[in-house]
Amino acid sequence: MDSLRTNRVEIAGPYWLNGNAFCKDVPKEGGVQLTNWIAWIDEDNVYHDGPRTTTHLTIHGRMNDGEDGDPEKGTPLRSVVIDATDFKAMGWVAKLWGMVPIIYPAAGAERDIATAMQIMSKPKHTDIYTHTGWDEIEGKPTYLSTSGGIASEKNVKGITVSLPHELALYSLPDPKLATKDSAAASLRLINLGPKNVMWVLLIAAYRAAIGPSDFSIHLSGKTGTFKSELASLIQSHFGVGMDARHLPASWNSTANALEALAYKAKDAILVVDDYVPTGTSWQVRSLAAKADQLLRGQGNQAGRTRLTDTAGVQGSMYPRGIILSTGEDIPEGHSVRARMMILELTPGDIEPAKLTAAQGARENYSLAMADWIAWLGKSDAAERIKGLARQIRDSNIGIGHSRTPAIIGDLVATTVLMSEWLAERKYFADAVLIDLQHKASIAIAASGENQRAFLQSADPVMAFLGILRQLMATQMAHVKTANGGVPEQATQLGWTEQKAIGELSSWRSNGPQLGWVDAEPDEFLFDPNVLPFVRKHANGQLAVTPQTFVKRLKDSGLLVRVDATRSRNTVRMTLEKHPRQVVVLKLSDVLAEESM
Repeated sequence: MDSLRTNRVEIAGPYWLNGNAFCKDVPKEGGVQLTNWIAWIDEDNVYHDGPRTTTHLTIHGRMNDGEDGDPEKGTPLRSVVIDATDFKAMGWVAKLWGMVPIIYPAAGAERDIATAMQIMSKPKHTDIYTHTGWDEIEGKPTYLSTSGGIASEKNVKGITVSLPHELALYSLPDPKLATKDSAAASLRLINLGPKNVMWVLLIAAYRAAIGPSDFSIHLSGKTGTFKSELASLIQSHFGVGMDARHLPASWNSTANALEALAYKAKDAILVVDDYVPTGTSWQVRSLAAKADQLLRGQGNQAGRTRLTDTAGVQGSMYPRGIILSTGEDIPEGHSVRARMMILELTPGDIEPAKLTAAQGARENYSLAMADWIAWLGKSDAAERIKGLARQIRDSNIGIGHSRTPAIIGDLVATTVLMSEWLAERKYFADAVLIDLQHKASIAIAASGENQRAFLQSADPVMAFLGILRQLMATQMAHVKTANGGVPEQATQLGWTEQKAIGELSSWRSNGPQLGWVDAEPDEFLFDPNVLPFVRKHANGQLAVTPQTFVKRLKDSGLLVRVDATRSRNTVRMTLEKHPRQVVVLKLSDVLAEESM
C-alpha cells in the first residue's frame, strides 16, 4: 500500500487522507484504505424537549473521483442529517448515500472512520429547544417562546426555539416593555362576558404559565356566540398573532397530532377549536374517542406509551400546558367531564362593541403575560401554588365532582399570586387587588358549582335511568310483571292499549323485554342480559363492562337489594316460572323524570 503515501495528508494519530479517501496506518501492514470518500460533520444540533434530549448531526461529503486526483473536484455527496446514536455504526452511509460510497473490509473500519471524521470536523454546535415554557438554561429557569427566552426579568437573546408550524406564533415580547396599561387591558377582559366564564378563562391563562396542570377548560356555545373569538383573546396572551383565524389547533386534527402539539405547548394555553360531533355515527364516535384521549391525558398528566419499530418503549406525549377546548357541544363521558371546567356561552353574552374593543387591545395581552412570566422566574410561585391550592381545595369540598375543588383551588391560588405580582409592580392599590381577588374567588366557585349539572348529564348511572325511561316511553322496549302479565302504568312501561271491550282493555308489548316489575315493594327487576341492547341506544354513555356498571349502580345507592350471601350485586329470583339473575332497582327511581 506504499502508493497510498504519495498524496498523504495527515489528520491525527494513525489517520490520514489520500485524496478524498480515509486511510489508516496499521502496524506490520502499512497504510490501509478505509473508504473511497471523505465526510465531515458541519452541524451538531442538540434538541432539548424537557426530559428528552436528542442530537442530530449534519454531514457533508465528497467522493474520491476528482479529475487528476484533485480532491476539490471530487463528486459532492448530498448533505444528510442523522441521529447521533446512529453515527458510529455507519449504517447511514449506504442508507442515505447509496452503494457508490464504499467502506472497505478492514478490521474495525466503521469505528476508525467515525473517529477520523470527528477529528477532522469542526461542527457548529447549537442547542435547540422544541417546546414553549420553562426549562433550565445556564442554571437559570427560563421561559421559552419563538422569540427566545425570558429569565431574570429580561429577554434572553441567542436561544433557539424550534416549534411545529402550528405553534410558530407562540412569541412573547420583552417584559421590559410591559406597563400598568398592559396588565389593566388583560384584566378588563373580565367585563367582556359573564363573570363566571371570564374569570375562569383569564386566570387559566396565567395559571398555565406557572407549570403543569391536570385540568382542561371547555367553552361551549352555539354558532354566533363568539366563542372562538373569545378563546383567541385568551390565546393571544402567548402571542399577539393568534387571532380567531390563526388558532394553534383544531379538533379536525388527528389524535396523535393533537397530543404532539399539546406536549410541545408546555406551560401555555393551547386552544383546540371547534368540537362539533356531526357526520356518520363512526365520525361521531371517532371525535369522542379523540377528545377522551386528549382530555384524559391532560387530567392524568400521562399519555399513551408506544413501541418503536425496534420494539423499544417510546416515551408518551401528554398535554404539558392547559387545553382550552371550544365547541358547539361538550365532550361526552363522566370521567372526561370531571377533568374539565365546562363553561357555556349563550347568544347575547358577548356584546360585539366590547369584543371589538378587546380585539383592538390584543397587543397588551402578551405584554402582560411576559411581565407575569418575568416575575414568576424570580419567585417561588411554582412551589407555593401547591400549598395554596390544597388549602383552597379543602375549603371547597362538596362542589361539583370530587376533582372540581382541586380545579377551583388551582385557579383561586393563581389569583393570590397574581395579586402579589401586581402589588410588587405597583400597578394597583392594595384595596383594588383585594376586591379583584374576592370577585375572582366568587366567580370561580360559581363555575365550579355549575359543573354538577354537566356531570350529572354525563353520569352513566343517570344516563341509564334516562335511557330506560326513553325506551319504554317510545315503545321500543317493555317490562312485565313477575308472572308475565301486564303491569300497572303499562303505557309508561312500554305497552300499547289496543282496544277496549266493555271495561276490559287489550294490551300489546313492544320491543325487547327489559325485565320485570313488582309494584307492591316498588321494585324494577332489570335483566342484565339486555344491557347490550340498552347500551346500543346510549350514544357511548354506558361504555363500561356489565360488572363495572352494576357496581356503579350500587355505589350510587340505587340498588334496592343485593345477594350478600354470595357477595353479588345481582339477586336470584323466580320470574315467569324460571330462575333469573336480576338487578333490583326502585321502580319509582326508574319512572321519575328527575332521579337522584
